[in-house]
Formats: sequence, structure tokens, C-alpha cells
Amino acid sequence: MHTFKAHRLRFVSEVTSTVELNEHQGSAIRGALFHAMRSRFCGNRDADNCAACPLVATCPVAALLSTVRRGAERGRDVPRPYAVQPPLPGSAGHPVEDDYGRLFFHYRAGEQLAFGLTLYAQARQLFPYVIMTIKTFEEAGLGRRMERGGGKWRRGTLAVQEVWAENPLTDQRQALLEDDGDMVQMPDIPVTHHQVCEAADACVRERLGNGADGALRLTFLTPTRLVESGQLVKPHQFRFKPLLQRLLDRLESLSQHFSEKKLCVDFSGLVQASERVRVVDNRLWWEELNSYSTRRHCDSPTSGLLGTVTLDAADWSPFLPHLVWGQFTQVGKDAVKGNGVYQIAQDG
Repeated sequence: MHTFKAHRLRFVSEVTSTVELNEHQGSAIRGALFHAMRSRFCGNRDADNCAACPLVATCPVAALLSTVRRGAERGRDVPRPYAVQPPLPGSAGHPVEDDYGRLFFHYRAGEQLAFGLTLYAQARQLFPYVIMTIKTFEEAGLGRRMERGGGKWRRGTLAVQEVWAENPLTDQRQALLEDDGDMVQMPDIPVTHHQVCEAADACVRERLGNGADGALRLTFLTPTRLVESGQLVKPHQFRFKPLLQRLLDRLESLSQHFSEKKLCVDFSGLVQASERVRVVDNRLWWEELNSYSTRRHCDSPTSGLLGTVTLDAADWSPFLPHLVWGQFTQVGKDAVKGNGVYQIAQDG
């Protein structure tokens, strides 16, 4: 991870006509981003998919949203070099149910709709495409179609007001839109491996200095979908080991495909040590969610763990750099859609 970087972006917009996002808001944003980018920048709409397109090696759509690497160890599909950070329930939107009992988040005209997007490594160079794509939401709209009068059904629209690059580890912020949105700056305050290691070391020093015990609290802010031995990890089954395994898998894959050096850690040693981490307080619950897959033309389960869990370890130093990175890469299935967002806090 030494050369791996994460560019965290935040988009702030004002709703100009009512927007309704499905319950999995990250999936709705990711889907709108994909379709808008494909509509605007795809140079070969006749191709059935990106893998079948001869332009795949130079296409920004494929590079960002449908990553294809022929001959890759895990098949042609590799991790996408970005992840969505959706609006968090309770902080934005008004939950409403339709006639079928399905939950949506309703944003009225004049209200704010803000979300995040993290670009990894070389994907930073695609930032201008991302900006132009999200600006199309101002006309093409976002979310599900609603009746707007006169028998017309349209998606809700918004006006992008602010775009920021943010680095929570250094408390830096960089405005990326200037001159009323006509000028765009490239993000230039990335999260780096050096900063991550410094944050992990500071956490360890603070704990030693305060005489704190080995308790560390994780808060899962969006559904976190972990699988162990082919089975979903439910709240009462939670252990640190499957979380660490999935996190190491994601970090390895991202660093392998989007940085100069592959992740080099003692996987077996870390996993073995993780078995000694104890759950001392489990306040997790299961959130049942689905998102619609346009590729498969059916609902796709995106359910996962939410809530907090407190863990105890004799020594957190081997694990903390990976846990800190995970706050920026997210963890588990459907991280690209906004799943697996968590935060670290210290107990004691």
C-alpha cells in the first residue's frame, strides 16, 4: 500500500425538483453515475458490455465503472477504483413508503443532497469525467421517475453547488469548483499510506499514554456484508477474523491493480492473531436491503450489519493500519455501492 492513494471527494447539491432515492441510496447514486457516464462518454453503444468492446483499454467508462483486465488473476472483472459514500439514514432525506411498502428517501426542492465519492490511485485522472457526469444530474435527473404533471414522468433534478476534496487524517479541505462552477481544480490532498501509518501509531501511543485497555469500537454506518465459508455473517455470529480477512482481500486487490506495489503482509500470521481478538460488546443488527441490478434485470441483495461492536486485543498495532485504510476503502460486498462504511473509535 506504500504507493496507494485515496482521493476523497464530497459533492454538495441543492434539489431543484423533488428527488426520491431508493432505500439503498448508495446503489441509486452509483447506478445514476454509471448510466449518465455511459450515455455521455461511451464510444461504442453497440457493444453488449465493456468486456466485448475493442475500445475498452482507452475508455473512461470502462476504466472507472466497469473495470476490465484481461488475464487478471481473479478474472476480467477487477475492483472498481472508486467507492460511493451515500447520505446516511437520519442525516438527510425523508423516509416514505410507496403503495407496495417499499421505502424511499424523499428530498424536497430547496433541500440539500450531499454524498461522497472516493477515487483510488490512478482514477484521480478521471475526475473531470466524474464532474461532467454528475453535472448531468442537473438536467437528466437522479433517482426514480415521478409524475411531474401533464402525464410526464421524470427523475428529480439538482444543482451542484460545491465539490470538495477532503482528507480527514490531516483535516485538509480543497475547493474543487471555482468561478460559479465553470472552473474545476484537480483533487490534490490524497490520503496516503504514510498518513495512515501515522494515524495508527498515534492511536497506539494515545492508548499507552492514557493507560487505556485494549478496547476498540467499530461503528458500521452502512450495511456491511461479510461472508465466511460461504455463509453470511449475521450479528450474533460476528467475529473479528472474517472482517479482517475481507478487509485484507480488498486492500490486496486494490493495491495489486491500482498501485505500483502489491500489498505485502503476513496474511496467515495476521489472520491467526485475529482469532485472539475478543468481542466484548455486540450492538449490531441486520439491515435487510435490495438494490436493482440493470445488468441482471432483477433485485440484488445488499443487506448487511449495522451498529457498533467493541473488540478487545492485547496489541492492536498489527491490525490498525489496515483498519484505518478500511475507513477509506470500505469493506465487504458492494463496497462500490456504498456498503461497508465504518468508523473507528476508542473505548476506555
